[in-house]
Amino acid sequence: MLKSIFAGLLVFAASQVAAQEEPAPYYDIQSPPFYLTLKSLNTTLDGLYLTACHEGAAIESLCLSQPFTTNFTYAHFYYNTSSSENSSTSGLLTWILPAVGLNVSSSLRLNYNNASNVALPLLFPGDEGAALVNFTAENQLGINLVQDDTLPLPNDFQHTIFRWFICITRYGYLYQTLNWVLGNQSPQSPTCESVAVYRVWA
Repeated sequence: MLKSIFAGLLVFAASQVAAQEEPAPYYDIQSPPFYLTLKSLNTTLDGLYLTACHEGAAIESLCLSQPFTTNFTYAHFYYNTSSSENSSTSGLLTWILPAVGLNVSSSLRLNYNNASNVALPLLFPGDEGAALVNFTAENQLGINLVQDDTLPLPNDFQHTIFRWFICITRYGYLYQTLNWVLGNQSPQSPTCESVAVYRVWA
């Protein structure tokens, strides 16, 4: 009898633990949806938009698209920030992966190639390993530089940098995609063209 009561209590306790809600995400404030558009001295790129392109199972890169004439939700992006004061200047670029029966939030992370100074931004489900980005008052997408190693260290050198390029890449497929160039050198890929990325509210 005691064994059955004890077993019942264990089952009840386990069910209560399972029923508990998942902890709230750290980046808990999500912006309204927006599009990402390009400005470039290259007239074939200037004015184009970015959209998610399939690279693998639940993995997307950011590919080129013509401007949208309708409210194209598949190309909606979001900016997730934290209610914590410590992260008010940076957040996550996110996109909703449509799946059967649910929508999955995917975050941008940089995929590094040890043989190149060109990093490929990819969208993965969740926020583990996500890149911290920010938007200027003019809605330009960049990454905050918190210390400049071209100067004596340590230093507190916080400002936003912009090193976006459109390059031909191959992760899962051959695409023209958005890329981030590491350091202050030109991209070593001859296919890369400099662009600025801007947010346009949907």
